[in-house]
Amino acid sequence: MSTEHRLEFPIDTVPKSGTSFVINEHVRWVRMPLPMSLNHINLWALGPNTNLTLVDTGMHLDDTKNAWKDLIESEELTINDVIVTHMHPDHIGMAGWFVENYKTSFSMSRTDYLQCRMLAADTGDHVPNEAINFYTQAGMTVEQIESFTKRFGFFGSIIHPLPHSYTRLKDQDSININGIEWLVIDGSGHTLEHLCLFSKELNIFISGDQLLPTISSHVGIFPTEPEANPVEDWISSCHKLIKALPEDVLVLPGHGRPFVGAHKRLHALIDHHETSLDKLHAALAKPKRSVDVFDILFKREIDDSNLIMATGEALGHLNCLIKRNRAKKYLVDGICWYEQA
Repeated sequence: MSTEHRLEFPIDTVPKSGTSFVINEHVRWVRMPLPMSLNHINLWALGPNTNLTLVDTGMHLDDTKNAWKDLIESEELTINDVIVTHMHPDHIGMAGWFVENYKTSFSMSRTDYLQCRMLAADTGDHVPNEAINFYTQAGMTVEQIESFTKRFGFFGSIIHPLPHSYTRLKDQDSININGIEWLVIDGSGHTLEHLCLFSKELNIFISGDQLLPTISSHVGIFPTEPEANPVEDWISSCHKLIKALPEDVLVLPGHGRPFVGAHKRLHALIDHHETSLDKLHAALAKPKRSVDVFDILFKREIDDSNLIMATGEALGHLNCLIKRNRAKKYLVDGICWYEQA
């Protein structure tokens, strides 16, 4: 039986897109739409309706903007503070819009803030040679590289321009919201400095994408840091959360339903990546490019819509094997090949 079937999902009501559901007097669950197969994001509003702190914001799209305007008006919400768990567009996309239109404060981790500003600045720029070389060495075809270059800079188009200042949050900071203390716990692997919030009093953990109930978050590398080892970072973060959280904590994830069973899920995520690494190592008995290992790592079909993410995740696992001295890589005619060490 899969781990998710052993998790408990204690909240029967799931809010429709653009609506909210009150979990308790301190936490409100908001859902907003996403234009992809993962069609929703969970956002969390903390405190009283007249003085809410919003954790994550949704993607900067007209549908999301209109849904927020309707929700704020219909439920008479006042959002004064915005906290962002990490720099991906579905989480940070509307943050600048809230600051601009509702004069909210804005807090997140330093590394993710700076990386988001950097990536958003790429919009409309030429594609760096480093990026083309990175994906060429990974084994992508000329046609696939051309498809990548056409989409380059898309990141900034789904993020409202970020404020030029922010409040930094970091691991082990404490935030008081309506008399409830929330401990900041960071993780890495999915992004460089992903923030989560844990209330011991409420026994609630707002996990963003660091802990999801039924899917594994993307853990991969990009041309900006080709030698990174996010898989090891992710596994270490899972171990860290096992130590930091009680097993019976209510997890409020960025996607999916709130659940109980954090330790079970974290162990399952660790096992998933360790098993993937072992399978990948066995496959490298014969030399392979990163694009040759998709069937080992992924159950879903890989096409142009998810090729960049799949390539980054494959390279992330290959880098982990290299760092563990279980694999080595070498260049042949401008292409990276990998084999057992």
